[in-house]
Amino acid sequence: MLFQNETSSLKLDIVSYELPEGVGDPESDDRNWLLLRATWNDDGELVKDSNACLLTYELQELTAGLKVLNAGIRDAYESEFTEPYFALSARRDGDAFAVSVSFYLPNVMSGEDTAELTCTMDAAQMRGLLDELSALCEKFPDRP
Repeated sequence: MLFQNETSSLKLDIVSYELPEGVGDPESDDRNWLLLRATWNDDGELVKDSNACLLTYELQELTAGLKVLNAGIRDAYESEFTEPYFALSARRDGDAFAVSVSFYLPNVMSGEDTAELTCTMDAAQMRGLLDELSALCEKFPDRP
């Protein structure tokens, strides 16, 4: 997932489940936390960090919410994830979408510990994001 404006970019990759297969309490969400890797470039300053802050079903909800927005059924989407370390909101702005994203960088030793970016995505960029999110939902389904 790539978000960028004139001065900054935030690339988020879902790299794996936080825990290996079969590990974690099957009666909780332990098995379904996803590890996100961020590459944050803020006006030339590059930071890379990771955070397990998104559940598989939240990835599905994010994808569905943005699909509804893209289809014109709703004018806005705002994430409501369990952990506050990743947030995304989007609203229709004419033929484009105004998107705001933030990601907590837990291992930053100096400077800002949260990557925050607002950008505009055109229809093609939103479709590309939706294709990527759909593929991620297939790659990282809910685990029993």
